[in-house]
Amino acid sequence: MGRILAILAVVLVVTALVAQNRLSPIARVGAGYKAKIACSEIFVAGRTEADVVASEFDGIDDALQYISLAIDRSARTAQASLGPIGRARAAYREGYGCTLTKGPLADLPPLEQPPAQAWREATAAEAGFDVANLNGALDQAMGDAAAGHRAFLVAVDDAVIAERYADGFSSDTPMLSWSMGKSVTATMIGIAVKDGLIDINETPPIQEWLGDGDPRSAITWRDLLRMQSGLEFVEDYGDPTSTVNQMLFNAAEVAKPAIESALKHEPDQHWSYSSGTTNLLQKALKTTLESAGVNYHSFARDRLFAPLGASSAVLEPDSSGVFIGSSYMYATARDWAKLGRLYLNDGVWNGERLLPEGWAKFVATPSGQSDRQYGAQFWLNAEGRNGRPRFMPGLPDSAYYFAGHEGQYVVILPDDGMVLVRLGRTRGASPIKVAGDVFADIFAARANVATAQGGSADSGTTDTGAMPE
Repeated sequence: MGRILAILAVVLVVTALVAQNRLSPIARVGAGYKAKIACSEIFVAGRTEADVVASEFDGIDDALQYISLAIDRSARTAQASLGPIGRARAAYREGYGCTLTKGPLADLPPLEQPPAQAWREATAAEAGFDVANLNGALDQAMGDAAAGHRAFLVAVDDAVIAERYADGFSSDTPMLSWSMGKSVTATMIGIAVKDGLIDINETPPIQEWLGDGDPRSAITWRDLLRMQSGLEFVEDYGDPTSTVNQMLFNAAEVAKPAIESALKHEPDQHWSYSSGTTNLLQKALKTTLESAGVNYHSFARDRLFAPLGASSAVLEPDSSGVFIGSSYMYATARDWAKLGRLYLNDGVWNGERLLPEGWAKFVATPSGQSDRQYGAQFWLNAEGRNGRPRFMPGLPDSAYYFAGHEGQYVVILPDDGMVLVRLGRTRGASPIKVAGDVFADIFAARANVATAQGGSADSGTTDTGAMPE
């Protein structure tokens, strides 16, 4: 009997270890997600704990309901845990938002927000819209609770002409970028190119790739910007063990997974969307700027956000101090629209050139292997070579855009002098379909007026030739 009990005890222990091994990745990633999002939504976006808990964690994975969450307002931290197998803590720092404390936090210099710069405001009629149709489209969109719209904004030239916000949100609420941060990373690199600090045809300074015969040393800044590095990276948010989930929610250094990735394809010969690529760009940008004596942490504030008067913009770093450019920036809808307008104006703001001439055309030029859907950290609205339809069929194929998880969009319409912003949290449906249908109605409310006056309802295709070599 004693031997049977001993064997049974061993079986139970082994079973428990196997179960824990399977649950640990889910628990660690889930705890990291819950702590990070709660911290940022409460301490950066300024939302209440009750609202965040009630609205942010449903519709993802039932396991999240079993992960406890504790908010310490005095310490400005959020802690999440699932017993002993999954624990995470996120801490807020002024100017830097929230960081998962997966390692010792880098000592960062104080960072104050720049002064705000207001948009000019104009009426929809002055901007050439059918006012009734525009208001109808926006009111109908915001009345659809299932769609998860939190903000819509329409800007034409230098004026905001319409905006709507869901209950609990306003023009003063900073909202999360998710992958719109990739376009901000490209913008930061563009500024460094203008300064003569980066040649996009050269290899970025990744120390781990400089060994003799390392094939990754052939990867260029251009390859990384266009998602054509050839590096292996698993961008699967449904798998807690995937590279992207481990990177965002369980890593102290978010660039490390991409740096350590093997070369799966020859550089510039294969397109593959990878958030790791963008964080690698941020790591390389940090090395480049610091080697030139430039403060990496204040670079975006001083050279981008301050000229735009984007006072709400906050880039959030990892524990090592590298900005998580793939996913974590907060800004109000009005400040997101300013970034779109910068591209609408070919990188010029109030007469000052912030980006190299031609950079807007470069980011909107299709990567050679992407089937015309992707440029340089920007998504494109062109049809595929073999008939793949436009992602937003109600907008012209010259449109290009920042895009983020769950339906974050800043759409640039270069032939129409227009920027469209949609921020929200769409789950259980296609975000680009949900947002794209509203964008189509907004565009039609102006295009139909232009057609009636003898103009064109569709601006057609723009030749967005490559960035000058």
